[in-house]
Amino acid sequence: MTEVREAKRATAGFILSLIAVTIDTIVALIIIGFGSFLVGVESYFGIGQIAGFAVTTVGAIGLGLAILVIIGAVLIYMPGYEVIGSILVLVFSLISWFFTRGGLYIGLILGILGGLLGIAKK
Repeated sequence: MTEVREAKRATAGFILSLIAVTIDTIVALIIIGFGSFLVGVESYFGIGQIAGFAVTTVGAIGLGLAILVIIGAVLIYMPGYEVIGSILVLVFSLISWFFTRGGLYIGLILGILGGLLGIAKK
């Protein structure tokens, strides 16, 4: 009789990556909301609208990076794709530092830890 073994999953890396992306997403949505608020504020020479558009764009890029980290986290959980997912989580968590300050640094740290645990398949 053959015994079927379940594939070992990198659960800790997956969970830490999901927590990181949740924090990154919340921060990105707050940035987008603040940018939308600035667009509505009237200021001299339309500077509020320009600044609001810039802040909203930064938040939208941060949200896009969060989506890419979610894809990496899902790949970490899939047996055989842990390393690819971990690299995605590491790279896009580091890039998110420039746009959302890495989810106020907490998301950055958790993303790095999740990516490293994914590589270690833990």
